[in-house]
Amino acid sequence: MVRASVLALAIIAFAGSSGWPGEAAAKPQATSGRRLSAIELVAEEERWVYRPSVGRPDFMIDREAEILARVERTQRLEERRRQGSAARDPSGKPESSDDRERLLAWGRGEDERVREALIQGRYEEAMRIADAAIKQLEPQISHAGVAAIIVSLRTYRTQAEEAKIREDAQAAFEALKIRVLGILWSQDGVRLAIVDGEQRALAVNDRVKDCVILHIDQDRVDFRFVYQRRRFEFPVYVDLTTRPLAQQR
Repeated sequence: MVRASVLALAIIAFAGSSGWPGEAAAKPQATSGRRLSAIELVAEEERWVYRPSVGRPDFMIDREAEILARVERTQRLEERRRQGSAARDPSGKPESSDDRERLLAWGRGEDERVREALIQGRYEEAMRIADAAIKQLEPQISHAGVAAIIVSLRTYRTQAEEAKIREDAQAAFEALKIRVLGILWSQDGVRLAIVDGEQRALAVNDRVKDCVILHIDQDRVDFRFVYQRRRFEFPVYVDLTTRPLAQQR
């Protein structure tokens, strides 16, 4: 008890002489001019609250938690900014329901144009229209209707690209000018093809101008042709202007 009293008196003396850091003269007041007892001094000590002065950093702050909070706040602001950008058209104006309907109508029209060009064999035009439409629609891909149109455009675009590659491959194959003059047909035996420029009749797996014979039928020969590292199969029919349809043996 004596030690507690001495400690309390020392604290009061220090507070009275210099004051607590950052605290404005918060001294315990005696009642009716009498000195406080040791128990009253301890009670006054327990009621004391630390208040840092202005501009003085609090070293008890968790700096790691503070940095994480700042990062989280920055991420939230960035997410809000992205959401705001997604809800705007390329001109930067807020998107209205009428603008969205016009965009959907335009996208459906472009999708129909691509489909018609693909059906009519205008593959390069179909790819060009699809690329331009997708570029305009992608900023609004978050909307379900726009996303469906983009999927359709990409599907047509892929089909047009595949068809264009096959068309180019067939043109390159035809440029080889392979002519089948006749077929030595056998129902059960080996079937042979007479090809212009070859010294002998050719069977399956033989090569003609780097093209492999895959199949020999009564009126045609199927060749495998490699174009841009892709394999294609093209038939060559018997040239009826120089040889009969088939020769039996």
